[in-house]
Amino acid sequence: MKKIYFIAVLVFLFSVPAQAATVSLVPDATSITVGDQLSVNIVGSDFTELSNGFINLGTDDNLQVMSVTIDPYWDFAPSTGSAVSPNEWFGIEFDALFNPPASGNFTIATVLFEALLPGQSTASILESSAFYSSAGIVLPDTIDSQVSISAVPLPPAAWLFLFGLGWIFRLSKSTNKKSM
Repeated sequence: MKKIYFIAVLVFLFSVPAQAATVSLVPDATSITVGDQLSVNIVGSDFTELSNGFINLGTDDNLQVMSVTIDPYWDFAPSTGSAVSPNEWFGIEFDALFNPPASGNFTIATVLFEALLPGQSTASILESSAFYSSAGIVLPDTIDSQVSISAVPLPPAAWLFLFGLGWIFRLSKSTNKKSM
């Protein structure tokens, strides 16, 4: 019985906590206005090894992909993908053929979005994405990105203009009453 306790204590003392690899969408801002552009990095974290893969993105109607730039580390035939529908961007491909597989934390690509409509918006890494190491498929957790998009506010000059129009309209009405 003492042997079992001793083995259990050894296993507990020498065990290393496992860290799950993640692929996240990390925006440069969390609040923007309609018409603004938003840069979002696709970041790998806590990887033991990542050799290549492809990423498919999904968005709602509030965001539109404008461009994709693959990080230069992924040196073999990178592909920025293309839109397959207004809300899906497929085929962001990356491969480290001449560089060693990536490990730890790193950037895979940067996606530039444009805000189309106000509201809370989400960009997601779709389940059809795939990630590979030299040993085979890697199944990282994925973390979506959320951003708040507000309507473009009316500038102060427009308020001043409207006030001036109202004042002119009021003066013209009072002038018309006096002439009658």
